[in-house]
Amino acid sequence: MIPPPQAEGSPFPPNFVLSLVLDAKSSPAVFRVLRSFTPFTKALVYLVRPEADTDLPSPLILKIYDPRFLDERYTDHSWTLAAESIAAEKRDRGEVPDAFNAYYLDDGVESEPWHWEAHYFRIMKETFDAEIEAYKRLVHLQGQFIPKLYGSGKLLSYPPGSRAIDPPAALLEYIPGVTLRDIDPARVCPDLYKPLIPVVASFADFGVLHYDINQNNIIFTPSEAPQRAVIIDFGSAGLRPEGTSDE
Repeated sequence: MIPPPQAEGSPFPPNFVLSLVLDAKSSPAVFRVLRSFTPFTKALVYLVRPEADTDLPSPLILKIYDPRFLDERYTDHSWTLAAESIAAEKRDRGEVPDAFNAYYLDDGVESEPWHWEAHYFRIMKETFDAEIEAYKRLVHLQGQFIPKLYGSGKLLSYPPGSRAIDPPAALLEYIPGVTLRDIDPARVCPDLYKPLIPVVASFADFGVLHYDINQNNIIFTPSEAPQRAVIIDFGSAGLRPEGTSDE
């Protein structure tokens, strides 16, 4: 089965209320955390339910792309609000290039904490942008072979003023089921997995390479009697620029 939720390392425990401002919306939508899925890698992943009447289904997957919790962050680059604030101010002034990399500073420049906050912010933004764009390009597969993307936006910090950024977030369809890692092989019949082969091959036709298809990112649903297989997690996706080819 899908690994059980773990509270350890999760900044938002069950019943925590989160506010998300979705793109093109002026007022925040409120969601209650039901559980987390750990270990976190590129994003925090939660099962949530909307707290008000909405057109959204319940429950949903909420992915929060917070640079504080990137798996690439090392212990000697601990997050601080001061460093995050300096990095944010420098980005606002146009002093931090989009491709900023703290490992490649100019000669004679010693790294400071804000350099690493700018570095991890860039990785976080690239991850978020890639995942959202991948879902948009593969919209025809949503709801069948990949989860539906219901929207994206920014998570409001709580308490107010506790962050210099509002981490981007995405709302996705929740796929209850069992992963390829955990399913009984006897239950994986050809009718379940064969449809995935041409689907994955077609990603490239839309300029998408998943880059992280593994036994944890294929879910068979429903758990009791699987009827379909779903590919999840496009956070490591590669995207071909529009108007170009693989040649």
